[in-house]
Amino acid sequence: MLLTTQQAIFRPSGNREVKRLAIALISLLACLLAVWTAALTGFSRLRSAQAMQNSLPASANDSVRLSPSDPQAHYARALVLSRLGQVDEATREFERAVALRPSDYVLWLDLGSARQSSGDDEGALLAFKEAARLAPAYARPRWEMGQLLIRAGRSDEAFEEFRQAVASRPNLLPEVIDYAWKAYGGDAGAVQRAIQAQTSQERLVLARFIAKQGRTDEAMQLLRTAGEVPDTARLTFLRELLDANRFKEAYEVWSSRRKSTDPGPGGGLDAITDGSFESRIIPDDPGFGWQLAPRVSAISVSLDTDEPHAGSHSLLLRFGGDAQASTRIIKQLVLVSPQARYRLSFAARTEKLITGGPPVVFVTDARSKDGNVLAQSLPLPTGSSGWRDYTVEFTTSDTTGAVVIGVQRQNCPSDECPIFGSVWFDSFSLQKSQRNQKGLI
Repeated sequence: MLLTTQQAIFRPSGNREVKRLAIALISLLACLLAVWTAALTGFSRLRSAQAMQNSLPASANDSVRLSPSDPQAHYARALVLSRLGQVDEATREFERAVALRPSDYVLWLDLGSARQSSGDDEGALLAFKEAARLAPAYARPRWEMGQLLIRAGRSDEAFEEFRQAVASRPNLLPEVIDYAWKAYGGDAGAVQRAIQAQTSQERLVLARFIAKQGRTDEAMQLLRTAGEVPDTARLTFLRELLDANRFKEAYEVWSSRRKSTDPGPGGGLDAITDGSFESRIIPDDPGFGWQLAPRVSAISVSLDTDEPHAGSHSLLLRFGGDAQASTRIIKQLVLVSPQARYRLSFAARTEKLITGGPPVVFVTDARSKDGNVLAQSLPLPTGSSGWRDYTVEFTTSDTTGAVVIGVQRQNCPSDECPIFGSVWFDSFSLQKSQRNQKGLI
């Protein structure tokens, strides 16, 4: 039997076809809408990028118009407005961006900066605090809070934030110390309390800063409590003290380094370090041990065990030609007392020495930039000779804290002045003359 038209329309199979068609149509519309939305968002992002790159207000406005619910569009417009000096409008755009993406700590940071530029310090502080809450392991939120608080005169609060910033990024410490020095008027104790150095490295950085301000006593106290500090850091501090002519403090740093690297014969005030050359000479090692001139031509330097004057070694210099007369072949920095008289003693011998400018031992004031000579020994004899004892007497000035003792050639009578042969040195010692009521003995 044939079905009527109305029956055919409302049969169950017909309903299913209609449903499938409707679902397909809805899916197509959703897909088209998604494509359209993605296209708008993509074009909006393109305009945002153009706006930020070239500071184009029109591109930023287009981006917001095309995608008003995209936080990136508002962020781009906020940046452009900020660059154009329209701070209030920029702040409002940052706030819209934050409202659309409240979990982005970078947006909160920029909102804080915008509020600060508009004079809203409390609003800025709230934004920075939210950024710090969202990104507790990052230094920048704490850093921004610290800077805001320090400018507001809230120093104690500022350094609470700065300390947390340094914990995340240690290389900020020197700048934080500088802030503290200015905030507390150069009060070294207050600076230490503000910084609250926790590690040996932090204590050393703080000690170096305080020493550069001329407060070496406080700096050395910090260094003594620093504990184990990397040798490279101590070496840097040592060089800084030497450059500042802080010889006493430099010696303390140098001796603390030397104990772990070379426990050989020590020096100290009014004493030569390793005067009989029993320890190896460490190249390029600053401080108060023997130091060799770098890149010396036509001279070889070694420790010799053949017939030393004392101990088991002597210093051997072999000359093979055109060694420059002005070169200080080997030298040592020695702590001395101001306004004192000294006698320097040493032993030397020669073998087949031929030259018009033989070696001499010199003494100069370490503070003198031009190498002002306080005293000089007699020149060593040419030819060959056995061990001979030599003495050099000198007097320090009221500003002398250290002298340089070393070996170089005597000035030659002509420009061409080669030198050949061998020279040995040994048994360097320094003796300070005693005073009585009548003067020097």
